[in-house]
Amino acid sequence: MGRKSQSEIVVIGQKIQTNVEEIDIFKLSYWKENPRVNAIIKQKYGGGNISESDIEKELWEKDSVKDLFKDIDRHGGLIDEILVKDNIVLEGNSRLCAYRHLFRKAEEKNDEKGIQNWSHIRARIIPVETPNEVVFSILGIWHIKGKTAWDTYEKAAYFKRINIDYGYSLKDIADSISQTEKFVKDHIEAHDLMVENKIYTLEKFSYFYQLVLEKNKSTNSKLFEKEPEKILGRVIETIKDEPVKRAEKLRDLPKILKDQKVKKMYLNKELDFNDAVDMAKDRHPEHEEGFYNQIKKVTRSLESCPLKTIDEIKKDGNKQYILKQLYKEVKNLCKKVGIKNHK
Repeated sequence: MGRKSQSEIVVIGQKIQTNVEEIDIFKLSYWKENPRVNAIIKQKYGGGNISESDIEKELWEKDSVKDLFKDIDRHGGLIDEILVKDNIVLEGNSRLCAYRHLFRKAEEKNDEKGIQNWSHIRARIIPVETPNEVVFSILGIWHIKGKTAWDTYEKAAYFKRINIDYGYSLKDIADSISQTEKFVKDHIEAHDLMVENKIYTLEKFSYFYQLVLEKNKSTNSKLFEKEPEKILGRVIETIKDEPVKRAEKLRDLPKILKDQKVKKMYLNKELDFNDAVDMAKDRHPEHEEGFYNQIKKVTRSLESCPLKTIDEIKKDGNKQYILKQLYKEVKNLCKKVGIKNHK
């Protein structure tokens, strides 16, 4: 057992007295409520019962833990201690897993020095009476604003937990991580959509998050007014079952919903998502980024040109020249593509 030292953690206005000491790695337990561990449990076990050995097995299968194993082995120990309360590892479960594998590796080699080195791990001990609300605040500060970032699903699960279980408002959460309320709200909504549909493939979170972003854009709100449940249900089926390679492709969803024919065929499963997007683009070339989109924007600007701007152009030769150049180039292009003057 190594020498103890005292220090404190300050979080949400509270000073938490802690001890730093070396602890036997086999007297510690993984914390199922840790957002990263909990995410693994939900992905593999759907939130059901899971043993210590199951948690360790799932952690060890992650490449990040194997990389951590190599780093700790190379450095001969930890850079940052783990966080422990009542022999439960609140933060540092991956490091504990790496230590246990290093210990077993040393045992296999009959390496007495290695066995001694890896049998205990440096830990910061916080008082047993420390509320979970404070624990989650510490983890949020460390993993959202500080050290190794959680995955987006892990962040969303954290936001949901402290909002529901500990009564933090969206504004409280947003302020604590220097983000907007919308950022927090969208993450929670995407998390809830996944849970409601019993989808625990964490890599799918980015798709649900993109879906929520599209749904909540003010410019898209009218597109979701009719048949919102049918639209969401169909897109969730798309996320689950159809080959949409990147979450960003869901930005094309409004293109489908704006065309009534394409929308109907997509919702009725006559078209998959990719084919629906292609059909919408074929029927509306202005949807494509670049040339046609720019023409559409200029056309809209001309259609809604205010009287004030018209008066300005009448009085300004430079502005008239810009408009004359546009007129000239439009006439030339129309001639090249065979469009005749309309009378």
